[in-house]
Amino acid sequence: MKACYDNDDGSLIYGKKIISFFKVMIIETFLQVLCFPPKFARSVSYLTDREISLEDSYGRQWMATVCNYNGSLAIRQGWDKFSGEHDLKVGDFLVFHYVPDDLNFIVQIFETTGCEKIKFSCNIGKEKPKEKTYQEITTIEESQSGKLLVHKNFRVILFL
Repeated sequence: MKACYDNDDGSLIYGKKIISFFKVMIIETFLQVLCFPPKFARSVSYLTDREISLEDSYGRQWMATVCNYNGSLAIRQGWDKFSGEHDLKVGDFLVFHYVPDDLNFIVQIFETTGCEKIKFSCNIGKEKPKEKTYQEITTIEESQSGKLLVHKNFRVILFL
């Protein structure tokens, strides 16, 4: 598979056309900004000042913004949160699959062992998503006819 594309070729992922590139985290500045490879940047220059999403191997998404950074197209705003929450380190190898129709980057993270990183220091993926449950509520009201009306119980669960 080619790493970057100048044309409409591309691979498919989940039935959607994608273009891909990889980055090896080699200097500490990768924690604050991620510059696109020049050839990839030329093919997505329309992303400048656009909001995109970064999706990890669990399907969780972070919003970020593409910008011009020291003459390169880069992800800066929002990247620090993504890199911090995924405990990126020097030597990590990231593969980015860009889904143009969705303005979405699916990001695979590989450790220096060559294996995909699936455990993150911030507890992402270590346990089920946390649930916040609101207490069940039952209300009883008396109608004008003297009969009692019972409203059904309900429970709301939010996944955080």
